[in-house]
Amino acid sequence: MTSASSPALSLLWSHGFQDKCHAHCLSTDSRHAVFYTTAHTGVIFDYQSKTQQVLQGHCNPISAAVISPDKKWIITADSGPESVIVVWDSLTGTPVKTIFDPHTHGVSALAISADAMFISSLSSTDPSNHLTSSSQELSLWEWTADNEGALYTSPVPNVTGKANSHNHVQFNPTEVREIVTNGPKGVCFWSWENYKLAPYSPVVSSKKGADFLVSIFLPDTTQAMTSTTSGEIIIWESAEKGASGEVQGFQGDGYGPEETNPVKSLVKTIKLCEGHIHWLSTIDNYLVVAGADGAVRFYDFTIRIVAWFEDLNAGPVTSVSFAASSSPSFENAEQPEFSTPDFTVGTSTSYIIGVESALFAEIEPQNRRGALLVQGIGDEVPAIASHPQQDRLVIACHDGTLQLWDYVSRTLLSVQNVANASSNSSNNNNNNNNNNEQTLTVRPSCIKFDPTGRFLAVSTATGDLMLSDADSLQEVISFQSGNAEITFLEFSADGEFLAVADADHYVALYNFKPTGIGAAPARESPEEDEDEDDNNSATSIPPTSWEYLGRFNSHTSTITGLQFATREDGRLALVSVAEDRYLVEYDLEKSSFENGVVLRNDPIRIEQTAIPTSCMWHPLLGGDFEDRIVTANNEFKFKQWNADNKSCRRTSLCPTFGGPLNSMTPLPTLNPETNAYGPSKYVVYSTAEKVVGLMKLPLDGNPSKAMGLIAHPTAISSVSVSRDGRFLMTAGASDRCVNIWQIDTNALDLQEAEAEKNYVNGGTGKEVFADLIDETTYEDLVDYFYYAQLRTQGENTTEERKITGSINLEEIPNLVRALGFYPTEEEVANMIAEIKYETFTETGEVKKLVDLDSFVRLFANHKPVFGVSKDNISEAFEKLSEGRGSGGGGSIAWNELTSMLKEQGEQMSEDDLKNCLAALLAGDEASLKGGVITGNDFSDKVLGFEEEEEEGEGGEGEGGFDGFGDTGGFQ
Repeated sequence: MTSASSPALSLLWSHGFQDKCHAHCLSTDSRHAVFYTTAHTGVIFDYQSKTQQVLQGHCNPISAAVISPDKKWIITADSGPESVIVVWDSLTGTPVKTIFDPHTHGVSALAISADAMFISSLSSTDPSNHLTSSSQELSLWEWTADNEGALYTSPVPNVTGKANSHNHVQFNPTEVREIVTNGPKGVCFWSWENYKLAPYSPVVSSKKGADFLVSIFLPDTTQAMTSTTSGEIIIWESAEKGASGEVQGFQGDGYGPEETNPVKSLVKTIKLCEGHIHWLSTIDNYLVVAGADGAVRFYDFTIRIVAWFEDLNAGPVTSVSFAASSSPSFENAEQPEFSTPDFTVGTSTSYIIGVESALFAEIEPQNRRGALLVQGIGDEVPAIASHPQQDRLVIACHDGTLQLWDYVSRTLLSVQNVANASSNSSNNNNNNNNNNEQTLTVRPSCIKFDPTGRFLAVSTATGDLMLSDADSLQEVISFQSGNAEITFLEFSADGEFLAVADADHYVALYNFKPTGIGAAPARESPEEDEDEDDNNSATSIPPTSWEYLGRFNSHTSTITGLQFATREDGRLALVSVAEDRYLVEYDLEKSSFENGVVLRNDPIRIEQTAIPTSCMWHPLLGGDFEDRIVTANNEFKFKQWNADNKSCRRTSLCPTFGGPLNSMTPLPTLNPETNAYGPSKYVVYSTAEKVVGLMKLPLDGNPSKAMGLIAHPTAISSVSVSRDGRFLMTAGASDRCVNIWQIDTNALDLQEAEAEKNYVNGGTGKEVFADLIDETTYEDLVDYFYYAQLRTQGENTTEERKITGSINLEEIPNLVRALGFYPTEEEVANMIAEIKYETFTETGEVKKLVDLDSFVRLFANHKPVFGVSKDNISEAFEKLSEGRGSGGGGSIAWNELTSMLKEQGEQMSEDDLKNCLAALLAGDEASLKGGVITGNDFSDKVLGFEEEEEEGEGGEGEGGFDGFGDTGGFQ
């Protein structure tokens, strides 16, 4: 049970492993742990107790991580805006030093000195600068001192952009004043003995177009080494100086004879293996080499092989890290002739392997493979799905892999490959059209369990739909109803229907046939030509099967929401929304194999300018008797629609941090004693970029009833909620990471209660909506509201004034326009209807008056989150002028513009237009007649706009999102 002070969402576990940041062994005689990174989170994993300690504080993906030789300090850095370098205590997991904005574009590589006193960092190059040169710098930090900035900073020579920027840095373990860096095309040796970073860049190139990968110094020698992509190592030696003190054989930029740096030159190149050498390091008197062939080899410093571990079978090795103790920290064995501390191996396939040095003496290959400590995620994750009845989670990867996890015990239960299954299905149907090519192109796009837990639906980027056994992940039956990527999978609550939406704007329906009748023969969709008939065939027909009913081209633009519901009367319902601004409801009773997919009514246009970004069915709360559909749009508004007549019942503010909402999921409420579900009181949401959060119902625009945090440093591809509502799972689109968050709804209740305590009006919380309006506007609102009451009685009446505290609903448009909000006629009708029918389902009565508190809430929720700018008006003129001979390019003839105002959209009458222009132009309309007007002219000459500085979308919104949310980020 969580405490009252715990956050609403707290990171419980992070699946994944960024091999580019390496796996770092933290093991000692008394500790068995490894450190690695996932997305923007550091993870200390105790592989003996199977527990994680997460290190949170970065907003961007972690780009580099190192640990001190004594295992006491962990250093992480990220790349991107507002980057940081953080030094962590590896025992407590707490940050002890934070360096803000170390480089303009963040950090690409880190190193820590042998005495752990100094950190060196390489800057990232400008990611947006691909056409012109972009410089790079090396900085030295004395992190233990109380310094404001870097000790020294110097540009890296010969770097002109990302292609040849340096990506590796290393200290000399026996001489802290020497550093080496390298990129794919150059190596640079540095000295800071003379109170500056002085670089030496040997004029040398690798053979046969191979690139440089990693550089190190050999301890207690004057040599250094660099590995290459061709499996060679280059040995560098201190160069001799001539009588004049000049370096012989090559140039050293900015370096004179007075310097004492041991300049190095190439003396030997040795071929060690095939493929890339990703890793070079030293341990005791051994050189450690590992790379693309999946082996770890040990050499002495004369490059004679001493030991080799070639049976790990874990993929290309990217890192090797040793325990602090020489005694084995894995299972003990007899001491062999070759002995080093036990070590961990990180691979590009996202495995972390624990290896005992004693395994070298084993005879059988299977005994030399080490122990799997961490299984990460091998490719990007487009989709995840949690089981409706068990504590299980499926992770789908772009390479076709499906991983089935027990998210409570953190155990991997099963692995299946969709590409192989699809290839097998094709063979079964005698489809021999290049199965190898098909295997390469089969990529999962969505996955979903059916509510009964029998099936897992898997869709692909090529329009394939597979239904697999939920336990074994083995395919049961597959379909292809089109060739476009499937973007949504949704099951009905009883598991009898499956709805599919694709990138071609079609919605397809499938029906489960449990009676053994089998699926009907395949046929074309009602909208398809007969030559598409073969696209709708099932690959196998088991005794219990699914039937393809058909598909319908429901929308003309990207579908953004597809949702089933069980109506109050028990009837199943299905709706979709799209960027074409239409809501479509499907008639499941009439849809059949014979009829295809049938619409319940004509599509309903639900937005005039905004674009719907997601939808859900509103859970029925206590005393609620109206089924409603909730849509969110890109103007940060929720709209609730009556499920029958599709009228707008309420408009309210969305959470404004992190961009528009792209998914909403009611949080299940499961009684653990009765195992029965109660009404949902909370909603989990996600945005397309970074943020997930929790909202409390009803959706009324109160910002204290919502929270959000940065769940991933880049786009979020998928979210899923556990069957009991205790956990939220999130997947990053490109970070190969799945996070599991613990949900504490009590924290959101406490947040709401604390907010209400801060108000003086008896703790009612009504003032929260007043706080969403700036002070000057609020004062005007109150004045106008009372003036509207006077107008109701007549401005010139001599009778006693009666201030009732309410005004007629017809005054609402006058008030909001006086306050600078100019709604359309449709928006006015929605505002009036929202108040008029606010309590109709409860009392059966309509309201005719609105009080001040209700009007404040109405205005705060309906007014635009972001104002209309000159750029918005110019964009509108660009669209209006397209294809018009008189203007074009953003210019419109004045006569054409006035004609459009009278004839298109919400048409203005001749008198209304004259009155508006008279008020705006003060009788100066004649100067515009017969001419051409642009968006800027309209803003300046007609509307009289004064440009104001705007806040960017996704910044700090009404919810007070501070960038870290409840992540516990350091300050």
